[in-house]
Amino acid sequence: MSKLKRNVLRSRWLQLAEQMKAEDLGALLLTDPADVRWLTGFSGSNGAALAITSGAPLLATDGRYADQSAAECPDAEIIITRDLIEQLLLRLRENSATALGVDPLSLTLQQFRTISAHPAMFGVRVQEVESPLRELRMVKELYELDRMRKAAKVSTDALRKLQGMIEVGMSELHVARTLEAIMGDLGSEDRAFPTIVASGPNGGRPHHQPTTRAIEAGDLLTIDFGAMSEGYRADCTRTFIVAAEPEDWQADAYFAVKRAAASARDAAKAGAKTSAIDAAARKVITKADLAEYFVHGLGHGIGLNVHEAPLLGASSAGTLEESVPFTVEPGVYIPGKGGVRIEDTCVIQPDGLEILTEFPRKLLRVG
Repeated sequence: MSKLKRNVLRSRWLQLAEQMKAEDLGALLLTDPADVRWLTGFSGSNGAALAITSGAPLLATDGRYADQSAAECPDAEIIITRDLIEQLLLRLRENSATALGVDPLSLTLQQFRTISAHPAMFGVRVQEVESPLRELRMVKELYELDRMRKAAKVSTDALRKLQGMIEVGMSELHVARTLEAIMGDLGSEDRAFPTIVASGPNGGRPHHQPTTRAIEAGDLLTIDFGAMSEGYRADCTRTFIVAAEPEDWQADAYFAVKRAAASARDAAKAGAKTSAIDAAARKVITKADLAEYFVHGLGHGIGLNVHEAPLLGASSAGTLEESVPFTVEPGVYIPGKGGVRIEDTCVIQPDGLEILTEFPRKLLRVG
């Protein structure tokens, strides 16, 4: 582990400790995998952490991850056990904490009841809190942005390679798996999320799952995908026309979405309301008489999770700030006919908007 990474982790512990002190929390239980990774560096699939204000966090994981946790988390105290939460609660007593914060969104009801009734919690107040890590994780460090840039470049490089490989008659599943293999060859540790490939009428479903449907000439073909670098994700969508000139309705939908995305990117400035950025895109699509087919919010934050704060929607609260990556992804989905989505991962920098997933936004022909 590099010295930089260790310094990054120590800085995060200090930031979290300050927030916990402000909320009068001596300890905070973390069970969400992204929270655990952000705080401790542990990337395994089974871990929980106890953040304390008096020092380094405690990480609990099972024996499968003994070597991995030691390598990834050299400054955390590591507990190897099958009973992650119980062992962390037992250690809580040793740290003399009088209040334990738990995030109900990251726990099952049974887990919460078990924690509240555990003998180790005698005299310790269990407090439901919105995890302060949501705010801390939202603003990305340079270390994090570098990894997101890498994930974005792998994503767009892979799409460029895929373009020339798409043929009429290929199935949606074939396209999806080919793209994922290319991303792996280019260095992606995993896909950021299950790849969406929606052809023809399947494009009318915003989150269509790829099928064996064969791509046909004249289809609109939407591909929503992303690579991953050290846990950090990219999210990109492009819609293509397959082996034909677009019909009028296809061109109208595409260029409305393209203009909407550009309008939203223009509105995305530090301090701008997230709802106003959504409104900028929605206004364009409404003017094109396609408002009924734009059925989701404009975008979302992204990082260790593909969907995280902030949300960009018509009723979302809050503002955008510098160093907060987010997506801009307006779409039009016409049931039974097809759909269009154009999506980029972006971040506001001191000198303006940086688009991480840079790739042509004109209606490209494939096949």
